Parts: sequence; C-alpha cells; structure tokens
Amino acid sequence: MKRIACTAFLTCLVSSFFISCGSTKMTNPQYLSYLDSENYAPCVSYLEAKNKEANSDRIRDNFDLAMIKHYQKDYDSSLQILNETDLLMDDAVTESVTKGFAAFLVNENATEYAGNPYEYVYINIFNALNYYNKGDAEEAAVEIRRLNEKQKKFLNEYGEWLKNEASSETAEIPSAYKILNLDAAAINQGRPKSPTENDIFRDSATARYLSIVFGMMDDSVNNGWNVSADARTLHALNASFDVNSETAISEGKGRLDVLAFSGLIGRRGERRIRIGPFPGLQFPLEKGFVFIPPFDIEFAYPEFPAPQTELKPVLMGTIGWGPSFTLYPGKDEITKMPANSVEKIQVIINGEKKECALLEDFNYSVQQDVNTKARKAYNRSVVRGITKKLAAVVGATAGMLAVENAIQKNENILTIAAYAAAYLGSAKAIDQVDKTETADIRQVYALPAQSYATGFELAPGKYSLTVQYFSKNGTLIHEEHFKDVEVKKGKTVLVESSCQK
Repeated sequence: MKRIACTAFLTCLVSSFFISCGSTKMTNPQYLSYLDSENYAPCVSYLEAKNKEANSDRIRDNFDLAMIKHYQKDYDSSLQILNETDLLMDDAVTESVTKGFAAFLVNENATEYAGNPYEYVYINIFNALNYYNKGDAEEAAVEIRRLNEKQKKFLNEYGEWLKNEASSETAEIPSAYKILNLDAAAINQGRPKSPTENDIFRDSATARYLSIVFGMMDDSVNNGWNVSADARTLHALNASFDVNSETAISEGKGRLDVLAFSGLIGRRGERRIRIGPFPGLQFPLEKGFVFIPPFDIEFAYPEFPAPQTELKPVLMGTIGWGPSFTLYPGKDEITKMPANSVEKIQVIINGEKKECALLEDFNYSVQQDVNTKARKAYNRSVVRGITKKLAAVVGATAGMLAVENAIQKNENILTIAAYAAAYLGSAKAIDQVDKTETADIRQVYALPAQSYATGFELAPGKYSLTVQYFSKNGTLIHEEHFKDVEVKKGKTVLVESSCQK
C-alpha cells in the first residue's frame, strides 16, 4: 500500500508535464497563407527549395508549383513541370493498381504521395491549357486525348475497385481486443459510412468541355473527332450547362469561348476518434502486482470539409470498463475552406455582357474522394492504432516488471521513486503512440475551386474582351483584358482567365 500511495502522489505531482494530443503531417502554414493571398513569389521559393530535398510529396509539390506557374502565365515552366509530374504520377498509379491500392501498416503519410483520382484528370486539363496558351493547339489536343484515355482506363478500373472495397466492413484484431478488453462493436460504430456509386469520381465536366471545344477547332487539331459523346457526358455531369450552344455554330459565324477559374480548391482535414481513458491494466505477480496506468486509444481518418476546432463531440458512449467514446476534430492547421470571394463572372465583348455559367465545382471532387477513402482509412487506423498501442502496453509492462522485481528485493525510498518514475514513463510512452497515428489528408492545394464558361457567336474577325469577377455584394474584385482574339468562320477559339481570390 505504501508503494501505491507514493506512486499516486508522484503521479499527481508531475502528470501536468505530459500533454496528449493528436497530430498530422503538417503542411507549412505560412506557405498556405501565401497561397491564399496570391503571394506567389514565396510559394515558388518554398516549393523549389523543398523539391531539392528527398521527400514523399514530390508529386503534390510539383503539381502545386506548376499550377502557380500557370496562374503567373509562365506556361513554358508550368508544362515542363506538369509533364514531369504526369510521368511520376503514371508510375505511382501503375504501382498502386498492381498492389490493389493496398493499405500499409505504417503511418500512411510516410508513403509516397501518388495523387488523388481527380488530380489524374486535372493535370492533363491544365497541361492542355498550357500548350494552347503557348499557341500549340495540336499538342493541347494530344493532352485531351491522353486525358480521355485515362478516363476510360484508369478511372473505370479505380471505380470498380472501390465498389468492391465498399463491402469491407470489419476492422478487428481479436487477440488485441481481448488483451486490451476492447469492445469491437463500440469501435465500429464510429466508422464513416460506406461509399456509394455517387461517391466514385469517374469524369470531369471541365474535361468534357475542353474536349468539345477542341473538337470544334480546325480539323488539323482535332483529327475530326466526334463531339457528340462528350456533349452527352457533359450534359449528364452538369444538366444546367448550355451544351447545345457549344456544338452548334450558325452559318457564317465563329465562336469565342471563355473558360474562367476562380478560388482555390477546398482542403480536407483530419477527424480523430478518441476512446478512453481506460482505467489501466493489472497484471498479478507472485508477490504483488504490476499496474499499467490509464490510457486512451485514438484513430484518425480524412474528412471534408475539414473539421472546425470549435466543434463539440457529436458521439458519446461507453465501452470496456466504461471509458468515454468521443468524436472530435484533429489538430491541424487546415481547419477551414479557403476563402472564395468570387460570386459572379461576366464577359464583355463589344459592349455585350454575358454571365458565365458554373461548369464544375472542384470541391465536389474532393468530397467524393474523401467519401471513398474515409471508411477504409478508419479501418486501417484502427488496426494500426490498436497494434501500436498493444506493443506500447507490452513494452511498458516489461519495464514495470523489472522495477517491480527490484522493489520486491529491496523496498526503500529510492526503489519506490524508481517505481513511480517507471509508472509515469510508461504512461507517457503509451500516450505517445497516439501521436504517430495520423490521417492522410494530402492533396494538391493550388487547383482552383470552380470553373465557369460562356461563349459568343461572332462574325469572323479580331476582338477584345474583358473578363470581370464580382464578389457576393457585387463589388468588382478583379478583371482581365484580352486583345486581338481571332474568330474564324465555323470554328471555336478559346480564352482562359482566372482569379484565385
């Protein structure tokens, strides 16, 4: 009893030094702040310096860098980086498909970033625009063909794989559950919902739009491809968009299309589930016992929109000996959607004003991606988290046993202090395990949030136009001017504009 009382006293005395918190692999918050404010120079410096080092996020960082170069209209640099990134991504995707997108028993952030499915398509969208804005329409059309091949092959294979994976319902390690006295039903009740067919990303409205636009250009560019299939798909993806005007040009006229991008894509965050505290584990010995201190278990999975730090627990319950079951937001700097102040985009040509229609909300693609990954990620996190927690408990038990044996041989103030230190040390070691379990919330940050488009039927000739971006209260926040855009009879010409505010 003397030993237990002394241990309890020392525990109370120094427990304030040990703080438990979940953590994720952090993206430099200053970089994100610069990106949100369109302060691109320090973003470029940060990414270029980071790419000189060996890191597992090379694909993501390159994609971000290429997008920033694209917004700066440095199309040569952007396409060079995107071409290199596309090859890296192809290799990573091929490897992932070969492995069946296998889960890893290590922290998933330690694995090489291979990209998210929607990014496999968007990379070719912006590379096509790079080529086109450089004046190389034929190479732009090649990118569209590559994009179409990806859509037919990889995205369909990925979609079928996801449907099969959705049937996976368990995340249990029976032996560990028994040793730690865990309630599998309680742990499983915290899992995200299974993905549905609607959650599977299979195509992009912006990709179909560009395929139509390039299909309406010179035959030397499009090789006579048929745009009707793209038109049907675009209508299915976005029924409110005027597809008919894109595919029909009146006799003697040409068409000038404007594709506008606004904002920055939304950022996923980490949702954490904490179960505990368990009141501890007691191991009987020949003389006395070893007591492992109370501990929590934490699991993590991606969520979109990212959870807010002010969010209160939404799920409570009891399991095992009666610990609380709490769903709470993870500790991460990405806790909100980037501000997108653009509410309306309009184009002015020869005094005629026309509002752009929403073509695609890229945030929906992030939502789909998270929905397809969250449940599987949670299951993997449970397996890893419990495995690592069990290993920590076993290690702590070994340490406590050693001190216990010493105390049994010679119980004095020094050995009692050693026991207290071992007790506190085991508590910290067991607690630290949770910090190694984080959700994979990596993504390309510099993609836009939405794409908009509109078009004009015009007589052949050269035109100047202005693209205006308005805030929700009607304030003009940005405008971009284009001069001498040539419209040809029976053909389509494209202008790209963007505002990431």
